[in-house]
This record gives sequence, C-alpha cells and structure tokens, in this order.
Amino acid sequence: MNTSFDINSKKSQMQATITSDILGSEVEAFDIGTNALFKIALYVGVPSGSSDVDDVFLDILKKSLTQSSKISYQRFFTLLSFHYFKKRFVPQAICEVKLLRTGWLLTQCNVADLSGLDSKAAQHYFNTLEQKVFVDYIAGWSSLNNWLELEFQKVRKKFLFSLLKKYSNFILFWCLILLAIFIGLHITSKENSLTMWEQIQGWFGFITQRLH
Repeated sequence: MNTSFDINSKKSQMQATITSDILGSEVEAFDIGTNALFKIALYVGVPSGSSDVDDVFLDILKKSLTQSSKISYQRFFTLLSFHYFKKRFVPQAICEVKLLRTGWLLTQCNVADLSGLDSKAAQHYFNTLEQKVFVDYIAGWSSLNNWLELEFQKVRKKFLFSLLKKYSNFILFWCLILLAIFIGLHITSKENSLTMWEQIQGWFGFITQRLH
C-alpha cells in the first residue's frame, strides 16, 4: 500500500519537474518543424522507419487547417506556399508536442532513478532520456533532411490535382472561350491590319468610354 502511494507521489513530483521545454533535446541538423513532427510520431507509437509518419503529418496539417474557414485565403495559400504552410503547421505541431510529451516521458522513465533528484537534476534526466530515445528512433529513416518540405510538396501536388479535377469543366469552358477570342483576333488582324494587342487596347478603350 505504501509502495503504491510512494509511486503515485513520485509520479506527481515527476510531472511537476517536467518544464515547458516543449521540444526537449532536439537534433540540431533538423528544423523545428521536422523535430516536432518526429517527436509526435515517437510519442504516439509510430514504429521507427515506418511510412505511418505521413499519417501523423496529415493529422497535424488537418488540425492546423481547421483553424480557418474552408474558403479562407489563408487556408488556400497554406496548401500552396511552403512559407504559409510553416506558419500554420509548426505552431500546431508544437502544441501537439506539449500535449503528448509529459505522458510519454512518464511511461519511459524509471521512478527509482529519480529518487533524491532535485528539479534541475530531474529535468536533466528527462532531457537525456528523451535525447537518447529520439536519436535511436530517427535512425530508422535513411534521411530526414528537408523531410517537412517534401511532405508539403506531396500534399500540394494532391491538392492541385484535386482542384483541377473539381473545376475541370469550368477551366475547360474558359479555355475554349479564350481560344475562340484568340482565333477571332487572329482572323480580324489580317483583315483590318491591326495587331491583336492593338485590337485588345481598342476594346478596353471602348469599354472605359462607355462606363464613363
């Protein structure tokens, strides 16, 4: 009974000693987004070297996108621009690390090792433990350089294909209209000795005069 109480008491102390150092010991060669992504994959139990890390990436991305409406320009540019993507993805990933890190550390540590440690020593213990496990974990992938950008490029390609598929009829309609205008201008340019650009300028001039 006392042993159980001591363990629970020690766990409470452990939770208090884990600071807000959200990413713990990072791998310096990685950017903060890549570190956060693979920390989350580690915390949720994705096997080292597994392609399931793609699912973790998509889950974080979806959560970051839900913060804006479906028609928001920010949502649109997030899926097209890596700069906008990072501005939304990284804060969400850091938030996920905050939620998962403490619980994961509690499952990995040995309560007996913390006996007699003060707050600073306990924090050093947790950081050392996390760094060791994390370095071994990421060794399962051959290369993680630019991983975040590569994941983004895959998502962007799928997004662009989905847009083309969804609005294919609309795009085809306007392409046909533009083609018809081009052919018409080409024919009339031969008849009235005006270039296509001169005809377009004339149209704009006529329209602006009518509007005024």
